[in-house]
Amino acid sequence: MKKKFSWKKAIYIVLGIIFAGILILGIRYLVKSNSKESVTFLTRKPTVQTMDDKVMATGKIIPKEEIEIKPNIAGIIDKILVDEGDRVEAGQLIATVRIIPNIAEVNNATQNVQNSQLQISNAKMNLSNAQTQFGMSEKLYKQGVISKQEYLTAQQQLYTQQQALRNANQQLVTAQKSLQIVKTGAIPELQGLATTQIRSKAAGTVLEVPVKVGSQVIEANSFNAGTTICSIADLNSLIFQGEIDEAQAGKLKQGMGMNIVIGALQNKTFPGTLTMIAPKGKDENGTIKFPVEGDVKNPNNEYIRAGFSANGEIVLKSEKNALLLDESLIQYDKKNGKDIPFVEVKQADGKFKKVNVKLGASDGINVQILSGIDKNAEVKVWNPSDKDKEELKEKSKK
Repeated sequence: MKKKFSWKKAIYIVLGIIFAGILILGIRYLVKSNSKESVTFLTRKPTVQTMDDKVMATGKIIPKEEIEIKPNIAGIIDKILVDEGDRVEAGQLIATVRIIPNIAEVNNATQNVQNSQLQISNAKMNLSNAQTQFGMSEKLYKQGVISKQEYLTAQQQLYTQQQALRNANQQLVTAQKSLQIVKTGAIPELQGLATTQIRSKAAGTVLEVPVKVGSQVIEANSFNAGTTICSIADLNSLIFQGEIDEAQAGKLKQGMGMNIVIGALQNKTFPGTLTMIAPKGKDENGTIKFPVEGDVKNPNNEYIRAGFSANGEIVLKSEKNALLLDESLIQYDKKNGKDIPFVEVKQADGKFKKVNVKLGASDGINVQILSGIDKNAEVKVWNPSDKDKEELKEKSKK
């Protein structure tokens, strides 16, 4: 008896064959992928070196003392005798200022001169009367008409009027000198000097000259800060001024050693000492920062410019022979609300195995590995940089 052909059974057979084929292809793909895993990923080994637990402050280099030279009288800049970067000594002439007469002051000084002239006129008239009176008293005294006391009184009045005339003449001279100073800035004896000399108050380097010849300047007084003609500082006496996060402020104490790293000088390092930690922090975009300052030592007398950006490294403790790994290679698992650090370590068969690690101190680049792997472990670079990708391409070509 001939069996009847079953389409249903044929369909099941075809589907089974297709499923088996897909399964075989999937297994082949996984095997192929795993076999290339060691080639696809770069690895890094931990290093054994000294680990510094340090606090980093960002800031700049500034002079310990900066002096601003200001005029004590208003006028126009007539000459500027220094340039930025020049070395000056205390008392050195740096600029001259031509005086601009103040109309109100000129009027007052002129009025004082006129008043002094009037006082001289009155003093001369009084002296003339006193001389006449004394002449009469002297004649009468010789004739015995008046007493000696009356004669001496007339003589004293003559002396008084003579002194009054001398005082009036002196007041006129003073008033005339004041008028001359208001007009030209110089007394009559120095009439040729029609400018006021501005001199440096200390030795140092000229940092800035914010004015030009012809600029108008005003004097420094209790109501006005005055115009700065130039600023001077001793560049051999510099300080580091920076900021640290609030989490680090409690770790620091005044007197701690610092390493001042100046990027503009090819990251040269200068020794220093922490001299100030601000008692009050500043809110910067929701983060509390504490200002700090430190003295900068320059044993080789290198030329450090004021305003250079710098980093202040304060080493809290140093641990030798620490096992360090690039912190970017650390990955984290979330378990019970905690971040569990781990790395992927290359095995003998080329595959990678997840290994939990215990971390120690970090300097922001490397982190100390306390346990989990040793110095021979090859750790997967799971987030390669552009440089790593180029290195991977070179290895694949070989």
